[in-house]
Amino acid sequence: MPSEVLTIPGHLSRYGYQTVGAGKMHFVGPDQMHGWHERIGRDIRGRNGYEPADNPVHSAKTFQEAGTGKWPTAKEISNARAGKGYWMQHDKYSVDGALMFLDEYFVNEPYDRPGNRPLLLAVSLWCPHYPYQCPEDLFNYYMRRVEPYVEDLPAKFDCHDFFKVRVGKDVTYRESHRATAAYYGMIEWADREYARVISKLEALNVLNDFVVVFLSDHGEMLGQKGLWEKQQYFEASARVPFFISWPQRFPQDNGVIQEDVSLVDLFPTLCDIANVPIPDGLDGHSLVPLMEGRTAGWANEVYCELYSHQHGPSAMVKQDDLKYFRFDGKGWPEQLFDLAVDPEEMYNLIDDPSYAADLRRLRAKVDTFLALPLLNFPRGARTAHRP
Repeated sequence: MPSEVLTIPGHLSRYGYQTVGAGKMHFVGPDQMHGWHERIGRDIRGRNGYEPADNPVHSAKTFQEAGTGKWPTAKEISNARAGKGYWMQHDKYSVDGALMFLDEYFVNEPYDRPGNRPLLLAVSLWCPHYPYQCPEDLFNYYMRRVEPYVEDLPAKFDCHDFFKVRVGKDVTYRESHRATAAYYGMIEWADREYARVISKLEALNVLNDFVVVFLSDHGEMLGQKGLWEKQQYFEASARVPFFISWPQRFPQDNGVIQEDVSLVDLFPTLCDIANVPIPDGLDGHSLVPLMEGRTAGWANEVYCELYSHQHGPSAMVKQDDLKYFRFDGKGWPEQLFDLAVDPEEMYNLIDDPSYAADLRRLRAKVDTFLALPLLNFPRGARTAHRP
């Protein structure tokens, strides 16, 4: 991402916010900040502008053991177990650092100079993430309480073989069961880590001064429809948690917004909450009107896209209860679902004549969406550097 692209922390920092990011950010390239004043954790990596030496004579020699590249999904499933997971280590490091920062920012007992600016703090965890591993007590708890999905690939659907796992052929039922339990355990472990942050804010007597937003970037198929991992447009992968706690404005409210919203709505929503100008050109819209019960004029449509060697370019649009998606250049069937009558996405309506007009409308929306520039780059520039 080019450094000049406007980010949430970069924008809020212009209006006096101290911006601190703890944990996973997934930045690649020389700019490891992108608007954060401070970063905490083990996800800060880059060449910082230094390219490899032209003369290989003095280059360090590296050797990789055969077969240690990215495992296929079935191997990840078979490796799920109780244990001290790799990403758990990363996340604990990030949360520990965030708690230390909060002590310093609000008290700073050694120096007696606590922070006096409004704070934007992100605590971003890897978990749950492959390899699925969790503490033994959680693993044992969920092994006795969850069952794996054992399902076949849907009719009139296809995707990259990487995501297809057949229970009883590619993995055993027991392996699928263990992976499911480990995934549930990882989620609860992540919840406990976030609870540590909330408890710290309570201990510092500042929790009610904060607006807390909880969200995820994607879900996990977990065997539903015979698929594992992400990179699908089915609900299990594309639909994510998105919670906002704003005790100053909604002290007793636990309402649920029924309209279609998207992660691109986060940027304008945070600007609205913080009472700073919303930048021009954002794809999203503030959710504050919906939180107040004002739904008039809401477009009620969301988009997803993938640019990966397995699935891209591909895109999805969901408008009201209808969802349409396709994988361009793959020869795979288009998908159309009516979630009002088929919330489990069991029946592809792509050939149903009663939905022909809806299909034309949604196809046109995806055509328009894929033609738009992304981050001020033409689409070709985006795809040229993808694997």
